[in-house]
Amino acid sequence: MRTALLRITARLAATALLGGAAVFSLGVLPASAATGTVVTDSGLGVTIRSGNAVSFGAVGTQPNGSVEIDCQLYGEPVTGKFGRSLIWDHVPGKGYISDAYVNTGSSGLVAPLCTSNPRADKAIAWYAARNGSTAYQEYCEKAAENSFGKDLIWGSAKIDWNDAVARGVAHRGDLNPPKGALVFWDLAAPYGHVGVARGDGYFWATSVNGKIGLAKLPYFSSYLGWAWPNF
Repeated sequence: MRTALLRITARLAATALLGGAAVFSLGVLPASAATGTVVTDSGLGVTIRSGNAVSFGAVGTQPNGSVEIDCQLYGEPVTGKFGRSLIWDHVPGKGYISDAYVNTGSSGLVAPLCTSNPRADKAIAWYAARNGSTAYQEYCEKAAENSFGKDLIWGSAKIDWNDAVARGVAHRGDLNPPKGALVFWDLAAPYGHVGVARGDGYFWATSVNGKIGLAKLPYFSSYLGWAWPNF
């Protein structure tokens, strides 16, 4: 009887952990690979890229139909068959495809987070190449956007942060942002301040000792939190 009860308890626990979207809303990450279905209006499939943004080179095409996903990550937002999504799916041995063209049964993550993030690496390298520069003083949002190959998306860091809050994806007060996340402060009212997390407790931003530099969080006062770039 005890053995049977233990088995039932274990089964119930497993069911709770794999409870779909409700689990993701609690911040629990999926533990294994997943499958999805690629759907495009053209029927020709979706472009596979070498990174999680459309600026990365095409390395092939994933045809319409079932696809294996071994991990997922956040990247450049894409609008596709299933709406607008910041999620990119990694196809084993091939590359990355936008989740906007993949039906996984969820608008959130259904596979583990990828350990690499090519788009974040490029953004961090952009800042590192400009270490010590004063060219972007008072233009922190522009610097953050430029580091990801974008420009003129948001009027200020505070507007950018407010967008994340409005979408329900702002991680308020969290001092452990993942690599490539935007980190925000309520400074220089009403404009705010923003930088890019390195993933190890440090971030790149303007105004670090009066120039682009690397510092440990929170560094500035009035730290707000972090969010993935919505551009």
